[in-house]
Amino acid sequence: MFINIISKFKIINNQYVLGSSDNLACPVCHVGTSLPPEGVDGLLTNVFLENLVDIVGSKANKNCSICQQLYDKQVESTSLCVQCQNILCAECSACHNRTKFTLTHKVIPLGQLSDAEVLEKMRSAQKVKCPQHPDEVIKYFCKSCKKVACRDCAILGHRSHDLTGLGEAGNTARNELKSKTATLQTISNNYHKKVKEINSRKKMSDKQQQCVKQEIRVWADKVCNEIKEHEESLIKTLQSSVQKETKQTLAIRDKTELCLGTTQSTHDFGDNTLRCGHDAEVLFLQSQMDEKMSEIEKEPIEPPFKTQTQIQLQKEAVDLNAERLAFFECSVITPVTVFKTKSEDDDDEKYWVTDISVLHNGDIVIASWDKERLKLFDKQGKLKWAVDVDGVPWNVAVTPDDEIMVTSGRTPHIDVFDGRGHKVRKIPTIVSSLCIGLAVDRDRIVIVDGANKCIHILDHTGKTMKVIKNEHFTGRCFCYAACSSNGDIIISVSVTHCVFIHTKTGDLLTTYGTPRTRGDGPGRLSDPRGVCTDSYNNIIIADFNNRRVHLVSPQGQFIRCILTPDDFEDGEEPTSVALTPEGHLVVVTYNGLVKVLKYMK
Repeated sequence: MFINIISKFKIINNQYVLGSSDNLACPVCHVGTSLPPEGVDGLLTNVFLENLVDIVGSKANKNCSICQQLYDKQVESTSLCVQCQNILCAECSACHNRTKFTLTHKVIPLGQLSDAEVLEKMRSAQKVKCPQHPDEVIKYFCKSCKKVACRDCAILGHRSHDLTGLGEAGNTARNELKSKTATLQTISNNYHKKVKEINSRKKMSDKQQQCVKQEIRVWADKVCNEIKEHEESLIKTLQSSVQKETKQTLAIRDKTELCLGTTQSTHDFGDNTLRCGHDAEVLFLQSQMDEKMSEIEKEPIEPPFKTQTQIQLQKEAVDLNAERLAFFECSVITPVTVFKTKSEDDDDEKYWVTDISVLHNGDIVIASWDKERLKLFDKQGKLKWAVDVDGVPWNVAVTPDDEIMVTSGRTPHIDVFDGRGHKVRKIPTIVSSLCIGLAVDRDRIVIVDGANKCIHILDHTGKTMKVIKNEHFTGRCFCYAACSSNGDIIISVSVTHCVFIHTKTGDLLTTYGTPRTRGDGPGRLSDPRGVCTDSYNNIIIADFNNRRVHLVSPQGQFIRCILTPDDFEDGEEPTSVALTPEGHLVVVTYNGLVKVLKYMK
């Protein structure tokens, strides 16, 4: 341990001698120290390291120190006097124990000792000399001045002061240093955890990037030669998108590792001084440790990452050679906002969110099933209002005029609220028992009548325009609806584990998923919930039990999973989805967590 400390000390010295900079960089933590005008001599003296340097210097001398000092002769040393700290030749060693003053000294053959043992024994016998009176040994500690003192210092400068022995003061200082090193160890452990988290985040990002590259190439092979050139541009787009995120992550890692190095080296030095230093050295370092501790504790550790940035593909539909092909946009799926909708008066065990929709100004409205309440939040997740509704709110939809429509699990009508939460009217329907599943566009209201296995198409006054039969529907269950810009009607029925796509005229275009059969692979669902469509009429599905969010083509073909179980914590099952006017994807979980993700450019 001593040898390692000294080697690091020598590196600092060599770096200053060889370089022309006015700053010294620590080889352990890389923190720079500015030199005072008087140069290295103006730096604070590190008594602990200075004494170690003296010992190592004497140990490195292979010649007898007595012969060298008295006779100027180079005689190979054979033994060590622990008390004198002299390296002795065979002749001097034999004479050493014959004098009156050195009769009781311990002389040990060098061959019996390793380098570490020699240093330890020399260190134990070493006396700390006074900087002002080099011939005197430090014996006292002045409580008034908070300084160590030799006999001469005590007489000349501390005559009327409160002096105590090194042992008592040293024990107090050691206890304080022990507490500080324990605190430093805790901080160091936190930095280790942060570095581990950052490395894991970087590893996940790299892995996702590689997966996306492969996915791009697989899809590129399926299209004609006209889009071959686009393949490499996608790779560049991906790398450009990831570059900023990677740069920020690496910057946080570098800062964290720098803080870790500072904390760890300070801890190690304090620990070594605590275990091996004399009381005087501990007291010498007390103020320096206090200053270093203050600097370290002022530097906060970066907070944990709330979410893992997802690197995925987005498909963009284009017409090429009269055929509809899937064309990719590479992007980093980045969380824009994450917030909780549960308030302090909501019961943890009974707080369930069933649906979500978005107003044209970006405000987000949710239906809280257990509380029979609607809540409206702004883009940043701040609650604007909450109102009670009649019955249990199952589904919610926003009209082109920013009115909020709500269906209930207990009543066969639709309640309509304005943007301030005031109920403005009620729309009666011919649904026999209850309204579930709700979608609205400019001309139509779509609701699902599970008991009669049909879809009701109404105008905005509640008049029936069309009834579409679907034998796969069932009675009371979770149903969700959406309308695409081309007029298609998308219905999600949880117990059938399917999403049904009907044309504007009511014909069943296709089914996504296998009716009455759960599944977790591509094109399979387990208890699907909310659905919505993007500007390309791709369908987004909340796959509740599988804890995924699917992206499906307008023809019902699986494209990819936008979110996977890795993006959700335990208890965070996606229950509904919606898109904001900016093209962000809003996902709400059953326990009321809202995630707003950058989905489309």
